[in-house]
Amino acid sequence: MDASKRERLLKAAIKVFARDGFFKAKVEEIAKLAGVATGTTYLYFKNKDDLLISIFEEEMTPIIEKTKAGLSKHESPEERITTFIAQHFAMVEQNPDLALLLEVELRQSNKFLHEYKGTKFKEYLDLVGEAFAEGQSKGLFREDIHPSIFKQMVFGAIDQISTNWTLSKTKKFKLKDIGQQISTVLLSGVRK
Repeated sequence: MDASKRERLLKAAIKVFARDGFFKAKVEEIAKLAGVATGTTYLYFKNKDDLLISIFEEEMTPIIEKTKAGLSKHESPEERITTFIAQHFAMVEQNPDLALLLEVELRQSNKFLHEYKGTKFKEYLDLVGEAFAEGQSKGLFREDIHPSIFKQMVFGAIDQISTNWTLSKTKKFKLKDIGQQISTVLLSGVRK
């Protein structure tokens, strides 16, 4: 198998899914944009759902690595949580097609919703959960909040804001500014 063809198919799928939506997207259009025959797509991916899940898995790996690198620059759990939120919003602003795919279109796949085990997603959220747990062990944060609940609250907040921004035609606000507000509210609620 040709790795460059697979990569071209993934990049083309991001554009087509973001432009046309998951349901309306045609494998033929993805193949055409990638510069391969439609049948070639099925040598690399079982179907459109498999292509979508592959995008998620493969695109999450560099996002996780970049986030880890950004968090490693900070010692304070509070700074790492704030950095996690800021980096998520930076990724959304820098990659609007990918953001639309991850924020909106991924949820259109029944296969993803029912069969995805969530390994990369869990690994991503664990980064902020681990920072919170460390803050608890250092006596900075309340102990009556489970790290799993905290990381889901963080993601719920940033996911909702990211989705609204991604779908907005005008992009009237900067996600960086919103990120600081979310950090302030969340951290104020969990500090001892």
